[in-house]
Amino acid sequence: MKKIASIRYRILAFVIDYLIFVTIFSVMCVFYGEPSEDGIGYKLTGNPAFITTLIGVFLWPFSEAFSGQTIGKRLVGIKVVNENFREIKASQAFIRFIFGLIDFSCLFVGLIVAYNNKNKQRIGDQIAKTLVIDINKTDAKAQ
Repeated sequence: MKKIASIRYRILAFVIDYLIFVTIFSVMCVFYGEPSEDGIGYKLTGNPAFITTLIGVFLWPFSEAFSGQTIGKRLVGIKVVNENFREIKASQAFIRFIFGLIDFSCLFVGLIVAYNNKNKQRIGDQIAKTLVIDINKTDAKAQ
């Protein structure tokens, strides 16, 4: 049976995915953005904003729906599976994504919940009935 991924690996995968998105967003702002009224930063509107949003959605829930992994998860060696350790459904990936926005926008509530959960499930994982496993390690019994 697969071993539940550590919180450390999950955070590292998130940071990698976030940096990829921020890089894409920054490039889009430089080429298609308009300077903010206060002169600090850029704002995206219209098609560039729509395309950037689509990239963010493809980066997280779509990639998890198709492979169980984002780029960050693939690099770190972790994967999202259902509670039976099988591939997740697209609906589960989107539930994780929506609740991930809530988990991380509320002062890292998801991180606190995952840290105190025996299967290291954040709120989005609990609602979607998913686990994040370490695909490089096996364990004789599930944690």
